Amino acid sequence: MPPTEPLLALVELLGRRYGWALVWGLRFGAQPSAALARLVGAEESVATQRLRELRAAGLIEIDEAGNYRLSTHGRRMLDPVEGLAAFADDWSQLTPRQRVPRGSP
Repeated sequence: MPPTEPLLALVELLGRRYGWALVWGLRFGAQPSAALARLVGAEESVATQRLRELRAAGLIEIDEAGNYRLSTHGRRMLDPVEGLAAFADDWSQLTPRQRVPRGSP
């Protein structure tokens, strides 16, 4: 598969340290970079760099107050991911034994 595959490029971008956490942190509204860095437990310089990359990719933007928010594309991306988040919530409630498929050693 070529590295320019769109899904792979998006996964690579979001998979960078704090990339996905920053996007997920913006799902409820705009926030300043310092607040986002604290939210995800990142050094502010690292969060700022990642926010620049996400902005260059068109997933986030800066509002009139200078805060970061999801762009139209960023909000569209969350639609299919929210189903995965619901699954993760359910999955996290399972015990380790419940997670093992039947018939596994």
